Amino acid sequence: MKKILLLSIMFAAGVTHAANLTKLPTPVEQGGMIHVNVVFQDILSGTFIITPDAGTPTLKPITLWSPGDNFLPGDPWYTALSPDEQGLLFNSQYGFLIDSDASDFPPSGNSIGIRMLSATPGLEANFYRSSEPKAFTAIFEPSHDYVLWNGNMWHPVFTANAPGNYEATFEFFLADAAAGSAVDFTTQASPVPGYSTGTVTLYFTAIPEPAVSVLLVAGLGTLLWRGRRR
Repeated sequence: MKKILLLSIMFAAGVTHAANLTKLPTPVEQGGMIHVNVVFQDILSGTFIITPDAGTPTLKPITLWSPGDNFLPGDPWYTALSPDEQGLLFNSQYGFLIDSDASDFPPSGNSIGIRMLSATPGLEANFYRSSEPKAFTAIFEPSHDYVLWNGNMWHPVFTANAPGNYEATFEFFLADAAAGSAVDFTTQASPVPGYSTGTVTLYFTAIPEPAVSVLLVAGLGTLLWRGRRR
């Protein structure tokens, strides 16, 4: 019985520490990309049409995305996503994408601004880069609630601090400055006068980390019950 108990404890303690991952699971590994298709038509006052693909991403902890694994200490997302730290639930399936077949690209010197108008408390979006220099930076902050985007595919990593249903509403506008990179969340810009804007609301569900301790207690209870029978 002591051997069984020891193995149970070793199993529970080792569930989240089998391997150190050097990057997040990709959107494909999370279940597939969900495109947020953006059409910009530069006709007269301009028009934005935003159409998300069907599907609702599920934000989960790494213990569910990749059971038994953890993130590499020192990587910029370790503190937020590691079960040893904040252990936030995350998902990056939503991919912002210009519908090139139906769109005009912004005029030279301009870019597309994406502003977060509102979000369920606890939901955040992060800029993520897995190649060097690695990055994991919160965006859509109160002091700078928009990014400048050049239209190339972009997958922000959304995080949540608790299970439940979440949503976020975004506004798209023609910005009076070019994006300094594919996604620029530092350059200051304003909407170009005379152009319309478009909005979209994205939806998420979030599920919690499995309760290893509860499973362990259940296992111990079973062992004690068997011991009493003996």
